[in-house]
Amino acid sequence: MKMHTGMKCAAAGLSLVLGLGTALAQDTTSDDKKFLADAAQGNLYEINLAKLALQKSGDTNVKMFASKMIKDHEMLIASMKPLDRKLGVKEPTGPSIADRAKYEELKLKSGISFDRAYVEAMVKDHNNDLKAFMDEEQKTTNPEVKAAVAKGEAVVREHTEMIDGIAKQGGIDVPPMPGA
Repeated sequence: MKMHTGMKCAAAGLSLVLGLGTALAQDTTSDDKKFLADAAQGNLYEINLAKLALQKSGDTNVKMFASKMIKDHEMLIASMKPLDRKLGVKEPTGPSIADRAKYEELKLKSGISFDRAYVEAMVKDHNNDLKAFMDEEQKTTNPEVKAAVAKGEAVVREHTEMIDGIAKQGGIDVPPMPGA
């Protein structure tokens, strides 16, 4: 399964499931592990872009959204570690090449141009992430992963609704909400 590099929100709800029972190792597929690894990678991406947005944005709504992303995803990194370790998912060491490239592209922008590019990137990523969560929830047979994905989907949906609303206020087109 190829996921968008922005699996940042994907990890959002996964942290909420640390209290679940032990999943059987045979219930965890390589696709499940790839999904979790992409989600962890996505956390780094969202935090990096959100920190940049706090520095460069002049829009109060964008800054509030960025602050929420930092808070949610820093918490997720800490809370995801036990589940990832348990399932043998390697922790990312830094952003992917594609994520670094997007960061550098946004870093060169300022003002309204930055805000628009950041919001467009977040709309695309969050809508893709929500679809990926919905797909993973249908595919996985691991009860712990399934529960994590179900809870994560709720957080991803909240982030998607937030950024889609900001985009609409700014005259930016948004795709239909996945599953709508």
